[in-house]
Parts: sequence; structure tokens; C-alpha cells
Amino acid sequence: MKHVAQETGRWWCPRPINFVKDYRRTWSTTRQFLNRYRWFSLSFVILVLFSAALFLHPHDRTLLLQIQESHDPGLDRIAAEVSHWGDFLFFNIGGAMFIWLFGYVRGLRWVQRLAYSALFGAICAGVVCNAFRLTMGRARPKAMVADRFYGFQGTLQGWNYHGFPSGHTSTAFGAGVPLATAAGVWGAPILVVSGTVGWSRLYKNQHYPTDVFVGAALGLLFGTATSWHLRKVRLR
Repeated sequence: MKHVAQETGRWWCPRPINFVKDYRRTWSTTRQFLNRYRWFSLSFVILVLFSAALFLHPHDRTLLLQIQESHDPGLDRIAAEVSHWGDFLFFNIGGAMFIWLFGYVRGLRWVQRLAYSALFGAICAGVVCNAFRLTMGRARPKAMVADRFYGFQGTLQGWNYHGFPSGHTSTAFGAGVPLATAAGVWGAPILVVSGTVGWSRLYKNQHYPTDVFVGAALGLLFGTATSWHLRKVRLR
């Protein structure tokens, strides 16, 4: 096939697709990280929750008002657009498909693995985040009710009580950390984009700072778990 492609002047030829193999490798390396560093991971989550409850939660309302006091049409448009970057179906799945296709066309296996890592990071962070959100039932700021945890309020009907943690922020960091890991020194802007998603959720009155902080921490943890092997894969 390569010989035919060279004779006809084509720069690309069909390559083998390894969906199952890549899925198993990514899931295997993720489990290895979480097993090997399980006490670190558990300690990290406990420290994040403790810090949020002790230092951030008491000031949630004040910090939120400070973030929202500089409203103007330009920031409104930016926040509305950036907020969608945390949408799972369009940006996480769509972005992973684009990255995978790029790696497939160019024959870059590590880029294909990167697509899986970014998607897995978003999925893992999103699943854990939703387990908190559904069971704890923290009211969103826009719900206009007392700020407390109401418990399970339903999956769809209780949307206004799915404030803690921020799902958009967790999936943004869950996908952003693998991309930043692969990008090396150029990874900082990617994490800035993930952070901007968190800012947009505050600006749009969807979450309190505690929600965004814990969501970002979950994304960092699971994004690291799905991507810690990527640098070695790239070097090979």
C-alpha cells in the first residue's frame, strides 16, 4: 500500500485502527496510576475538600459578587462562549475525535493515545463530579434559595441543586491536563483555557468559587491519572 501511495504521489494511505488496543492501554495505565498512588490520590481529595470547607466556603458569596461586579457586554459574550468549552458532548468528545483523526492521518500513535487520555480524563472527572452533585444537592447561586446542601433533588428536575462541584470545570481540566502534559512547556496556555471555563461558570452565576475549586481539583487528579504515561509514549 505504501508503494502504491508513493507512485501515485499520495501523502497518506490507510492505517490500521486500534480502538480496542488503545482503549485497553489507556484504561490500564489509568488504573496503574490510581492503584500505585491511591493514598496520595485519597489524601489529595481530602486536602482539597478540607481546604475548600475551611478557607473558601465561608467567603463564597463575597468572592462571587466581586467576580460579577464588573459586568459589561464584552465579558458577557466571552463568558457565554467560553462556558460552552466545558460541554462534554461537543468539546470533550468532539475535541477527542479531532485529535484522534489528526494522529491517524499523520500516523502519530502518541497523538491517538493523547485523544484517549483527554477523553478518559474528562469522563473520570465528570463521573466523580456528578456523584457529588447528585447526592449532595448544593443549590446554585442562580437558584435564589438559601446556600446549603439539600441532598438528592432528582437528576433533571433538580438541576438548580447540582452546584457542587462544577461539572464544566472538572471536565475542562480533566481533558486539559493530558493536552498540557503532551505539550510540555507549551501546556500552560491550555490550563489557562481550562481555568477560564471555571471563571465563566462563576461569572454566569452558575457556581460558587468552592464548586469551581473542587471541580478543577478533580480534573487535575484524573487528568494526571490518564496522562502520566504520555511523555514516555511520545519519546518512543
